[in-house]
Amino acid sequence: MTDPAELRAAANLMRTAEPTDRMLAVCIRAEGLTETWRALSSTARDDGPDNSRARSFIASCAADFGITVSTEAVTKAAERWKTRITGQDCDADRDLRIMERLGARLIAPGCAEWPQQLDDLGLDAPTALWARGPGNLNDLTSVSCALVGARAATGYGTALAKNTAFELARDRATVISGGAFGIDAAAHAGALAASAGQASTIALMAGGVDRMYPRGNADLLEELCRNHLVVSECPPGATPMRHRFLARNRLIAALSTAVVVVEAGWRSGAINTAHHAAELSRPLGAFPGRASDAESAGCQRLIREGGAVLVTEPDHVRELLGTADVAELFSRESARAQREPADGLSDAELKVFSALPVQRGVDCSTLAVRAGLDPQSTRAALAALELAGLAHRSGDAWQKGR
Repeated sequence: MTDPAELRAAANLMRTAEPTDRMLAVCIRAEGLTETWRALSSTARDDGPDNSRARSFIASCAADFGITVSTEAVTKAAERWKTRITGQDCDADRDLRIMERLGARLIAPGCAEWPQQLDDLGLDAPTALWARGPGNLNDLTSVSCALVGARAATGYGTALAKNTAFELARDRATVISGGAFGIDAAAHAGALAASAGQASTIALMAGGVDRMYPRGNADLLEELCRNHLVVSECPPGATPMRHRFLARNRLIAALSTAVVVVEAGWRSGAINTAHHAAELSRPLGAFPGRASDAESAGCQRLIREGGAVLVTEPDHVRELLGTADVAELFSRESARAQREPADGLSDAELKVFSALPVQRGVDCSTLAVRAGLDPQSTRAALAALELAGLAHRSGDAWQKGR
């Protein structure tokens, strides 16, 4: 969609309501962006004190959409939208002009850059998204992994996030996170280290894309704006707030092919993102951490409750993304398991092997007593162990093979 009227309507509606306002989503689904903005803006300015025209429009949209809403819900929606529209905060031309100067653009449903996976959110899908940076949002999210976790991350957590992000970005998978301190910043930094001039990471913001928040990560976020991508459903100048962070988390989950929690406490915004991922049927993984670490309690909780797959290395994350060579991974993991000398021995052979001394060999009769076997079974076991190189005979004395 490139219709300027549609884009202006989307920009105004993004200022009219907070993210996840389902009543506004119903109106847009029923009437479209342009007609919804025309109806709401005209009624806000010309309606009576009871907002009767606005309430009628909202109720009609709900009926067309096929849902029943209470009179109270309709009234409250009309009131909260009117407050913003009449407050002269809605000026799409100004927002588009400001964003153009910053090299940003508005992406709305129907645009070629709109990722279809956002539609999985249903009525919680964003009205539109502001994007700042050269990366194409639709292309970047075709194979993408969200790496999320605690702001107060440990050295263990940040190293995991950086290494995992580096490996994924080197494979041309996009790393998505929230631009915050801790795990988020480490994930973005790891992707940047492997980007080799390609857009490889996306930061989803809880405020406007013209506000680099947190300020301590301003340099990192500016780099993403120049060469990668920063995205938000909040209008220019919007201040990050708690409810906007929580709303932002659903976008991180929806835009990702898989979600991995690197390190998180029992109560964490990353856990909120994980729950969104589960609701959207996105593959979910978590690094376990040490059992005693409070910083990993949230990850352990996700694994214990069965919502997340335990991951310990980038290849496990590739499995979640569907990009791993499973046969190669299985072969490599099998090779890691060191074979013990006693592997594959029969019960009698294992008993004799355990009874064999390392030095100062003993005769077969003594071994039979030690192993609790009859002499014939002991001799047969010794023959098999000798062939395998696990037993050595010097005269009549036997000992473990060298």
